[in-house]
Order: sequence, then structure tokens, then C-alpha cells
Amino acid sequence: MKVERSIGQARRGEGGFSLLEVLIANIMLAIGLLAIAAMQDVALSRNATSKQLSAATSMVTEMIERIRYNSPANATPIPAGGFLYNGIQACSDLAACPGGEAAGNATALNNLTANGDFTQWAARLKARDAAGVLLLPNAVGQVTSQVIGAASMNQVQVIVNLQWGVGVVPMTITMNTIVAP
Repeated sequence: MKVERSIGQARRGEGGFSLLEVLIANIMLAIGLLAIAAMQDVALSRNATSKQLSAATSMVTEMIERIRYNSPANATPIPAGGFLYNGIQACSDLAACPGGEAAGNATALNNLTANGDFTQWAARLKARDAAGVLLLPNAVGQVTSQVIGAASMNQVQVIVNLQWGVGVVPMTITMNTIVAP
């Protein structure tokens, strides 16, 4: 036995999308695309921060290595007081440099190695990328030295601090080492 359907019944069985369903799907797609665009912006800004952090870490580590190389001279107190690398301050932007740049006690003994280390480190802090933008904006690098433990042991703790950035919270890297003659 054959059952025949009428034309109206056949159309009711065919499902399609209403205009409202298409509109909701388009809104959901737009929200998803906007979220992807926002994630891309965050990824690009984090990439720039990572580049700065890598450059700053490299510069601080380089200065620590320079100081360790010249450790016999740095662990010997100078006649005027203090140590060879104490009081160094170098900046990427001299206009934003509190107190200006200073070679510290390196000039007191006219130590060519320490003076060269200061000069080269100061130049590295002023480095720019291919577009001419400072790698580390508003960077201030400082080196301090102090006796640690008994003075008879001639151990000197050297602290290298680099602070940079713009905005509310600047970024900072601090490394220290102990040198002895």
C-alpha cells in the first residue's frame, strides 16, 4: 500500500535556517574573530617585552663577567675608599638619567680595563634596533660594591642593577657576584 503525501507535508519535513539563526551565527563568528585579534595584540606586546628582557639580561650578565675578569683589581680597596667598580651609573637616555652617567671609582685609579668596561656598557645601553628605537627605554644601569664578611678575607660583593621601561611599573634585573683577589 502506497502512502502519498501532500505538498505541504513534504515541505514541513525539510529543515532550513531561519534569518534569526543566521544572524546569531554571524554574531558568534564576529565575537570569535575579535577575540583572536585581541590575542594577537597581546602576543605582539609580550614579544616586545621578551626582547627587552633578553637584551637586559645579556647586558647585566656581560657586566658581571667583565667585573669577574677584573676581580683582583676590584677586590682591592682604593686609597680614596671603596672599590674599583663601585658607583658606576650608565643610562640609555641621558635626559632621564638621575645624576648623569658616572664611571664610579674606575677613574680614581685610571684603570684602563674598568674604564673600558664602563664605556662599552654605557654604549650597549644606548643601543637601538633597526627602526632606531632604543632597545631599553629609560634604562639606568648601576654597579655597587661592598665588603662582605670579614674584611681580612678580601671578599667584595658586586651588585649590578638595570632598570628600564616606561609606565607605572618599570622592569628591573639585579645580579650579584662575590669577587676576591
